[in-house]
Amino acid sequence: MSVQNSRPIIDYRIRIINTGLILSWFALVILVLWTIRLESEERTATLVAVGALTVGLIALTLIPWKKLESALTDWLIALWCVSALIAQLVVVLRSPHTPTVIGFLIVPFFAAATAIAIRPLMAVGATSIAAYAIALGESSGYATASSSTSILAFVGATVFVVLISLGIRSQIQESSHRYDELASRESELAGHEQELARLYDVSLAIGAGTKLNEVLPELVGRVADSVGARIGLVMLYEPAEENLALMSPIWVSGHTVPAEEFIIGLNQPGLAQRVFMSGDAAMVNGLSESNEVDAIARELEAERIAAVSLRVEDHIIGVLLVGDKKGPFTEDDLKTLESVAAPAALVLNQMTRYEEAKASGERMAELAQMKTDFVSVVSHELRTPLTSIIGALSTLQRPELLPKDSRAQQLIDMAAKQSHRLRTLIDDLLVMSRIEASSLPVRQTKIDLDAFLTELLQSLPNGDEVALDLDPAAQGLVADPDHLARVITNLVENALKYGGDSQVEIVATAMRSETRLSVVDHGPGIPYEKHAVIFERFTLLQPHATRSKGGTGLGLSIVKGLAEAMRGRVWFEPTVGGGATFTLALPAQEVGDAEV
Repeated sequence: MSVQNSRPIIDYRIRIINTGLILSWFALVILVLWTIRLESEERTATLVAVGALTVGLIALTLIPWKKLESALTDWLIALWCVSALIAQLVVVLRSPHTPTVIGFLIVPFFAAATAIAIRPLMAVGATSIAAYAIALGESSGYATASSSTSILAFVGATVFVVLISLGIRSQIQESSHRYDELASRESELAGHEQELARLYDVSLAIGAGTKLNEVLPELVGRVADSVGARIGLVMLYEPAEENLALMSPIWVSGHTVPAEEFIIGLNQPGLAQRVFMSGDAAMVNGLSESNEVDAIARELEAERIAAVSLRVEDHIIGVLLVGDKKGPFTEDDLKTLESVAAPAALVLNQMTRYEEAKASGERMAELAQMKTDFVSVVSHELRTPLTSIIGALSTLQRPELLPKDSRAQQLIDMAAKQSHRLRTLIDDLLVMSRIEASSLPVRQTKIDLDAFLTELLQSLPNGDEVALDLDPAAQGLVADPDHLARVITNLVENALKYGGDSQVEIVATAMRSETRLSVVDHGPGIPYEKHAVIFERFTLLQPHATRSKGGTGLGLSIVKGLAEAMRGRVWFEPTVGGGATFTLALPAQEVGDAEV
């Protein structure tokens, strides 16, 4: 854009030209009044000149200055100025008075004020100097010193006016550049504002619901509205079948419409397939007049369609397609679609993954519940016959019924031992299933810890080998006695089983907000690689010893589950000097029943 055609210079020139027109009409009125006072012979000739000036001034007034090119405007202003100088010279020559400098100088000043080009301005300046010299020479003589001095002064003033014009042009040029920059920035800001508005609409669509079938039509509808389309839909890529599948519902004229299953292969012709394969947005205006075959457009009965790829990072996940616009789609429409396609693709991708994960999670939860129900039912069903077996074996172990054959006695003892082991396993599975189902009842009771642990150790094999170190302040522990007994039993049995011949201790410590029970052994300890997994199910601390000593790997997992059910925690740390220390911490709380 040239400086003369920029908005600031045009507005500036129009204001100066309007001012010049007003002054010219005012001068013409004065000229008419002056002409009337002339004698008849001079008046006739002068009126002809005045009439010509009037016609010219009318033409100047009617000229559409805003629409003229800069070069033509410059020369018209110069012609205007030359005409004004000639008219002024005629008046001066017919007047007996000495010409005034201001009258001839105001014309080049007006030309300079309009910031015309150098050549037209030089023409006006030269004409003004010549007109003033002629007028001054006719009135005062050409060879006088005063005339020469006045002409030189006028030339200096005219040069000064020209320099002023150059300064004005420079300032206007700088203002025009700044105006262009501001206009460009304003255009960019307007584009960013539109993009932010579209992104805001997309964010509103995202918040329209929590399910994909709720968000999808709102999202597609806002995208379609942004380009004036009546129809909007999304087709997602299915890698297994290598095709594009229509997502239901679709957007039609401001309403959601359920769509039947519609699948197109990537090897078929069509706009959606082409956009998906290339990744470039495309449009078709007038499908009936083109040779392109498009199954989607045929189903939608749309004459005009546009499509853009849905891209997440470097992967294209589908195609966003809009159609049935009143007018043809444009390149600006494609840019608009591309600007909203990125966030739309991200939303669709994340919500699709979320729903897949949610469905998978619900299925896993259903399977977990089925497993828990199965374990619970099987455990209950096994306990009844196992109780009968244990009772029968206990009866056979009575002295009066015990066989005299030593091998038979060994078999009965072995069967009794394994049946007890099997009952423990069934109880562990039942407890574990209840922990996983969060259906384990918790009955909080104030416990006399000394009596409770003494009685518990007496019921355990080799329980008399365990030493007690109890803080008197810990006697009023509040916990579920059955769960606490199972926790202590599991920890003590593990310590006796894997601690070797080392001393096993139970240490109770009362803290401000909790009571801690620690089972300490001084055996070989737990391998370092097992520290992070010892509380996971089916983790065997020493598999080679498990075959001889027994164990399923559920004990510590049950300990953790029961501790959490009682709102406590359990952890492991190596014993100083070797061994393992398991600590159960239970919060200090009032007696009450809780259900987990």
